[in-house]
Amino acid sequence: MRFDPYSEDCRRNPYPVYRALRQDAPAYFDEEKGFWALSRFADVLSALHDPETFLSGQGIVLEGQPRTPYPMIIAMDPPRHSQLRALVARAFTGRAIGSSAPAIRTLARELIDAFAGSGEVELVEALSGALPLLVIGNLLGVEREGLGEFRRLADMLLAQHPGDPSSLEAGATASAALLDGIRSVVNQRRRSPRDDLISALVAATVDGARLDEQEILGFCYLLILAGTETTTNLIANGVLALAAHPDQRSELIREPSLLPQAIEEILRWDSPVQSQARTTSRPIELHGRTIPEGAKVLILFGSAGRDEREYADAERFDIHRRIERHLTFGHGIHFCLGAALARLEAQIAFEELLRCIPDWHVDSEPDELERVRPYMVRGPARLPLRFTPVG
Repeated sequence: MRFDPYSEDCRRNPYPVYRALRQDAPAYFDEEKGFWALSRFADVLSALHDPETFLSGQGIVLEGQPRTPYPMIIAMDPPRHSQLRALVARAFTGRAIGSSAPAIRTLARELIDAFAGSGEVELVEALSGALPLLVIGNLLGVEREGLGEFRRLADMLLAQHPGDPSSLEAGATASAALLDGIRSVVNQRRRSPRDDLISALVAATVDGARLDEQEILGFCYLLILAGTETTTNLIANGVLALAAHPDQRSELIREPSLLPQAIEEILRWDSPVQSQARTTSRPIELHGRTIPEGAKVLILFGSAGRDEREYADAERFDIHRRIERHLTFGHGIHFCLGAALARLEAQIAFEELLRCIPDWHVDSEPDELERVRPYMVRGPARLPLRFTPVG
């Protein structure tokens, strides 16, 4: 068998391949591209809890280093990772996230009201992509009128593909422009601090020393990309799942208290983050094979969420499923800082959608939907919906 994460088949539906990997090749090696892949829940969890062996500092994508030369905590190893994570984690405490709920709801209602009367919408642009961008913009302190350009540049970055040189060139240009935009905001906050995350990063110290500009730029760059794309795909994948299971959507309308549980099932069943790469620091024996030192290993969150060894009837979508744990947000030292914020945004978005346009239908066959390009994430690039107009 062959697992090619860049293939069109995998981009449209990777889950049959994941199932074959879990069954027949749990320590898979791809000779053509030279990477390994771990697909079972237990193996993915073990790798995430062994950061001394499965290193992030040499890049978390198969292509090697991240798409920016600036340091990002998601692609760092301890001890620097631990120092910076402890610093920025203050912005993502339960109290800080909870206090943002009224503002997030106001934004969600504003976005939904803008299309609720039309009976149709392209949801990624109108809501699932727009809401996370506005929330992250508020958190960082980026003015609303500048966020559209940040989104355009982020989309160009995420459209890169190693088999398309023009996309790589466009991505490099977009990366430089995005960093210039962030640098401009950082310089403004140095001159005139505000009550936002960028101002806090500018003023912060680690062991008595201020963060250097590269570390500030790297964190903001990461937050604009990862902090928006993951939640965008979570909301869009959930809209698709509930459209395909209208009986369960009806239950959520009748019993909104089921929504937090439903969001965990969406995260497990169709993970917005499919994979990350690690680099081994030593040889590892696994399933009768030896993964050598210096190997690039793809850890498959999307496959772990469908592992029959962890979840009964794992291929079935069920909002009543009791989920004790899943790996969509990672685990261990690199557990996603923004997990609580993503969950809150998704809950509010679905509460408002179910209240306002509860009968949505996808205006496309599932296999014909345009999907986002990067293999590391999963979601529709466009999501056309039809529904009964409001008013």
